[in-house]
Amino acid sequence: MKELLKPIGIYPLVYFRILFGLLMFCEGIGAVLINWVQEHYVEPTYHFGYIGLEWMKPLPGNGMVYLYLLMALLGFLIMVGWRYKISAFLFFLLFGYSFFCEKTHYLNHHYLIWLISGLMVILPAHRKYSLDVRRRPELESEVAPQWTLWLFRAQLVLVYFYAGVAKLQPDWLAAKSMSIWMANKTHFYVIGPYLNTPFMIQTVVWGGVVFDFLIGFALLWSRTRLVAFWVAFTFHIFNSAVFHVGVFPYFMIAANVLFFSPEQIARWFFKKRIVPEAMQHLPLKQPRWQLQLGVQFFILYLSFQLLFPLRHFFIPGDVNWTEEGHRFSWRMMLRTKRGYVHYLVKDGATQHTVYVQPSNYLVREQLRELPKHPDMIWQFAQFLKAEYERQGMERPEVYAVSTLSLNGYPPHPIVDPTVDLTSVSYTWGAKSWVTPRPEADGWPWLW
Repeated sequence: MKELLKPIGIYPLVYFRILFGLLMFCEGIGAVLINWVQEHYVEPTYHFGYIGLEWMKPLPGNGMVYLYLLMALLGFLIMVGWRYKISAFLFFLLFGYSFFCEKTHYLNHHYLIWLISGLMVILPAHRKYSLDVRRRPELESEVAPQWTLWLFRAQLVLVYFYAGVAKLQPDWLAAKSMSIWMANKTHFYVIGPYLNTPFMIQTVVWGGVVFDFLIGFALLWSRTRLVAFWVAFTFHIFNSAVFHVGVFPYFMIAANVLFFSPEQIARWFFKKRIVPEAMQHLPLKQPRWQLQLGVQFFILYLSFQLLFPLRHFFIPGDVNWTEEGHRFSWRMMLRTKRGYVHYLVKDGATQHTVYVQPSNYLVREQLRELPKHPDMIWQFAQFLKAEYERQGMERPEVYAVSTLSLNGYPPHPIVDPTVDLTSVSYTWGAKSWVTPRPEADGWPWLW
């Protein structure tokens, strides 16, 4: 407790507030300019919400466009530190709303941004170099409790480490998914012909495992920190250039700077020289109860982040196939899926059967993701039941006829086509109507 409450220079928090706000400003504006918001929120007429949160629907019309522009403005306000607590809290709420009202385009980095934005709300990152301090000089502080910096560091180490744990599976080590991805990158200017070579593929596969397992700990250790930072910098720039993963690489590069000491960050970015011993004697401006509450939050939050990503180990089946426990677990770049699904809607009274193509209701990305996720297949079946009840059909039954290829293996149904999906409730864990992955035999210790 005492070590977590030790005063340290506040400059890492200030640095990250400015960089986080700038990146969120660019992300909000960019998502609108490249029509990402329009394609994912405005054009679809049906939206896949997270089960239990289906009541969260995107704003009608161009509402989500305006929401992203508002988030960009809030990012700017966070950057300059104007009404920081309110701006950060509103950003956290709005980003969470946009994230949870449509899961078709789930991305780990969106989940990470949402988590970090929530952490920003409770941290005193506005107590230096902010408009809030100019407005209220008594807010200014040179120090913050040490747990505030270690909270960020621990979160980043967990992201990297669990990404490494997820790669310890036969398909990744056999380069099943990476071979498919690299074969589609040969058209890239200059580097394209070199990407789809056995040497490059094996380098990425095994380099990814070693990098994810070690980089967080190498950043923590002062003797390896500088080299580790530039290795991580190169890794993230490579991912940005080859895999086009949006703001995530730049977000991680900015966050990795937090592994350097407060004195270094103060000197590099603020031209300030601070002495750690002197910082320890400066008073923290938060009340004692707030400081102790912060430490308790630190422990509870990290305990959750340690345990929650491991839940798929307790669920029967291959998570890459069933998707049970995949989201919110830092399982990144692990598999490639291609599939197809259509539905049969049977009138329970007349036994008349209607063949339904999801393309009558869904847009391109939703059609691409639907066959990959049993929960989305189930959700769309519930939608079809309601749709045909509205049209006058009595007791409609809905069956999904699916085929899915995982990592280039032969296609196989992912959902039992003989099960009426409207007759089963969606429960956490393994589901009898989801088929087992056929290639899983022989690797029970991994799933």
